[in-house]
Amino acid sequence: MYNPTDLKNYTEDDEPSVKKCYHVEFPQHRSKKRRLPCGQPLTQKITTPKGRLLRPLSIYPVGSIKQQLYMMYQRPDFEKMLRHSRRRNIPEGIFSDIYEGNIWRTFSIDPSNPSPFFDKTMLDTHIGLAINVDWFQPFQYTTHSTGAIYGVLCNLPRESRFKPENILTLGIIPGPHEPKQGQINNILAPIVDELLQFAEGVDLPATYQHPQGRKIYLALILSANDIPAARKICGHAGPGVKCHRCPKRATYDQITKRNHYGNFRNAHEWFQPVPIGRYREAAKQWLNYGTQAKRDKHFLATGVRWSELYRLAYFDPVSFMVVDPMHCLFLGVGKWIVKKLLLAHDKLTKQQCTTIDERMKNVRVPSDIGRIPSKVAQGEEGFSKFTADQWRIFFQVYAIPCMWDMLDNGDKAIIFHFVRACDLLVNRIVRRDDLDEAHNRLLTMARLIEEHYGPALISPNIHLSLHIKQCCLDYGPPYAYWCYSFERMNGLLGK
Repeated sequence: MYNPTDLKNYTEDDEPSVKKCYHVEFPQHRSKKRRLPCGQPLTQKITTPKGRLLRPLSIYPVGSIKQQLYMMYQRPDFEKMLRHSRRRNIPEGIFSDIYEGNIWRTFSIDPSNPSPFFDKTMLDTHIGLAINVDWFQPFQYTTHSTGAIYGVLCNLPRESRFKPENILTLGIIPGPHEPKQGQINNILAPIVDELLQFAEGVDLPATYQHPQGRKIYLALILSANDIPAARKICGHAGPGVKCHRCPKRATYDQITKRNHYGNFRNAHEWFQPVPIGRYREAAKQWLNYGTQAKRDKHFLATGVRWSELYRLAYFDPVSFMVVDPMHCLFLGVGKWIVKKLLLAHDKLTKQQCTTIDERMKNVRVPSDIGRIPSKVAQGEEGFSKFTADQWRIFFQVYAIPCMWDMLDNGDKAIIFHFVRACDLLVNRIVRRDDLDEAHNRLLTMARLIEEHYGPALISPNIHLSLHIKQCCLDYGPPYAYWCYSFERMNGLLGK
């Protein structure tokens, strides 16, 4: 990263000059050519009435965490809202928010000091941060992918946490293309620099309740993203290689020509604690390799590469990277069941989709649930362009009453277990018994899919859904951390 002001004022021989990138990716490479600086121009010369000026080719706006927090701390009730969880008295085994999860109860910012970071007496100065990275299309008639990195203050009440005025904008990633896996570290670096400062404490000159100023500590404790973004920022291989939360590796199927996560014979091994030290060591080894070929070989073997987030000594690349239920269950498993199982295997015909549409029109639902537009029969196959929320509503409200008589017994069992699991998980308050039942339902569903359709149809999302229970034990109900609110922020920025 380069300072735009320095680039605009860069001169050679007292003349404005285009500065070139001097980054060397492999300084120890055996080939002299690979040890040369990047050399990419960073600015372009433009002619204006005031003469020739230098304009940066690409700008990466980074939002100062300190400045945004300072503005929030000037609000009259902000510090009181940060302390609100002091008054909570939730019985054991009940999860209503992030505060009942293992991470909030046990997190320590200093690995050598087990003292809880979120002490009840310090909740207005010790802040837990959740981040989300996502890309969206800001323009209607052209392909241009712009990224955004958001931050959410977990100390705030759930009803206030995701309001736009309470969300930090940590960075806007310029397009038109998404950065590649290794390039994302350049995007994360300035954010991690500031997080390191907050780990030691940052002085705010004044707050509403403390005009003399306060020292604020902030720690990144949660990363909620879709699968591609999560793997990029945390340094994990894609789902085509392995699961980031357990030892399970993908299996390549010669017939379908794709990777899958079938075979449940050793499923009990998937839910054991993962040694975090092994991930950190593998990430450091990847960084130290002097050639891209060695890095690629190491990445394929371990499924781990370096991420700037590893500079945070407290960062857990497994537990902190949750499986987002919005993407996993609704855009993942639910869509997969309908598209790849029922429609692809002619279990539902186009005429039956039309019948489902007609039946759905006769179902009266409360106004706060929302209706699904009549598009089940639209598109070449059907179920055209459903959003995550429309998939959720379809399975929770319409699936069983509107298409039950069209399914065979095997598909009925798959749909029933999936719907029941979703019903349990989407509640704002869940019990430990609910999580156990939801997990067992999802596991049974996965076994049934393998039994009726073969192991090649066990998708990465089906496997990842089996880790949602542990995510809830760590962070409370999915309602506390799922990505719906971040998607709404994308809509606001896009406009």
